[in-house]
Amino acid sequence: MKVFVTGKLSQRASDALMNFAQVDAYESDEPMERKDVEARLEGKDALVCILGDKVDGELFQLRPQLKLVANVAVGYDNINVSEATDAGVLITNTPGVLDNATADLVFGMLLASARRIVEADGFVRRGEWTGWKRELMLGADLNGKTLGIIGMGRIGKAVAKRARAFGLNIIYTRKGDDKKTDDELKKKFDATRVSLNELCRRGDFISVNCPLRKETRHLIGREEIALMQPHCVLVNTSRGAVIDEEALIDALEQRKIGSCGLDVFEHEPSVPKRLLALDNVVLAPHIGSATRETRAAMDELAVKGLIEAFSGKLPENTVNPEAWQKFSANLKNQTINA
Repeated sequence: MKVFVTGKLSQRASDALMNFAQVDAYESDEPMERKDVEARLEGKDALVCILGDKVDGELFQLRPQLKLVANVAVGYDNINVSEATDAGVLITNTPGVLDNATADLVFGMLLASARRIVEADGFVRRGEWTGWKRELMLGADLNGKTLGIIGMGRIGKAVAKRARAFGLNIIYTRKGDDKKTDDELKKKFDATRVSLNELCRRGDFISVNCPLRKETRHLIGREEIALMQPHCVLVNTSRGAVIDEEALIDALEQRKIGSCGLDVFEHEPSVPKRLLALDNVVLAPHIGSATRETRAAMDELAVKGLIEAFSGKLPENTVNPEAWQKFSANLKNQTINA
């Protein structure tokens, strides 16, 4: 089989893949043009891609021999999953292995925002510090405050675990509504499930950890932001489009909310100039999973799922298991014809 990889893989993942398949790799951090991806996918059975690569029905029609897309990310909003399923293309992602790294960044950004660390750093570097002053760079305590977690999946739970260590009270929203899970979250984190509106009203700090779907696009809009407290710190390490970016900027400019930590943006890598001009925002270039250990684990999981699928086993990290039957049939037909 033949595989095209749109970016660098860790050595261990790369070795495993090359031992299994013929590999064509684009080993650069610079994004590929769509036409170049299409050209290099000719004759390829699988694609290993990153979250910046758009994968859709047009691509499946152009390269009908494509059978699997391994997305080296937990989110897969860059892939049209329904069109992939219709084409019998199996989609995998990399859940679980990046939970801790992302949750660590949530708290890094939360602390940086609450304690004005980036602002203070610039203050010192510019030579504006003239000595200790009682009111200088006053921030907010975490202990005893309320953290609202939007999306209590794997990453949300990792955030909740850290929140308990900081003495935060936890409220959350999540997609599912089974009482058993809510009872477990109450027992483990003393976390209480509330409506989104109540979370926005009560949260001293809010962490956005839900995936980007059609139903979560602009989940946090003007109405939700208007409910937030004037001192609220909002952190987003999920996907930029979960928040209405224009509404958020308006609120930050008018100091209707306290501050914000953003690792993701609605139109990446473009960041609005109005956002760059604000001193009550901490910005990062989508580095939620950016640790050496985590990125290597993501690569290895992506390759593991690919090898399992082409060896006849449904990978646990399959996004669309309903495509398995058609994928298996296509794989069998290829083997027979070969």
